[in-house]
Amino acid sequence: MRFICENIKEKVINMEKEFQLDINKILNQEFSVDFKGYSPVEVDQFLDLIIQDFQTYDTLIEELEERLRTALKNNASLKNSVTELEGKINSYKSKDGNISQIDLIRRIARLEEIVFRKK
Repeated sequence: MRFICENIKEKVINMEKEFQLDINKILNQEFSVDFKGYSPVEVDQFLDLIIQDFQTYDTLIEELEERLRTALKNNASLKNSVTELEGKINSYKSKDGNISQIDLIRRIARLEEIVFRKK
């Protein structure tokens, strides 16, 4: 599990290196105004939309990272449970030899007979 988390962290760090923009660069970007240039108000409005999208992406990434951490913890817990149960099964097998489903059904049937006779 630790390897998977480290691998994901590395991918996120590498992905961040691929992006050339972040919220602060977009917010602080200034444009020179030419006689035939774009309207500064329109540019600012468009940049505001881009910033909102970046903030949404950041929030989504944080949420997905948290969900991934939770899923990895649950996965590790389930793996531990499986290992524990496999150990119990192996200990039962070693005590009773090979346990087959038919043997289990016979044992259950005998126990039911005993229980229902007492009533």
